[in-house]
Amino acid sequence: MKCRMIVLDVFSWLPAKEISIEELEQIFIGHLNGTYEGEYKVLLKVPDNADKNILNSRATLIGEGKDVACILKGRKVVAVVGYRGSIYTSPPKN
Repeated sequence: MKCRMIVLDVFSWLPAKEISIEELEQIFIGHLNGTYEGEYKVLLKVPDNADKNILNSRATLIGEGKDVACILKGRKVVAVVGYRGSIYTSPPKN
């Protein structure tokens, strides 16, 4: 799987000294490219346990025409990512 995208916004609920916005962007891109192996996971939908702040952030990003993903640590959403782009599968090699 390959992806071509631009991260436009990151809303984080973790302190910058724990993880930076740039690191969250790299986790998001690495996860979609299949290169990230670590404690965080990325969902392209909002989990059922999302609180009001996460839902409001998602609504804001969607209202701006952006696609939305969530970064989780365990079962807790720690960041919401607004992006534009596409995920596609490479054609098979002959």
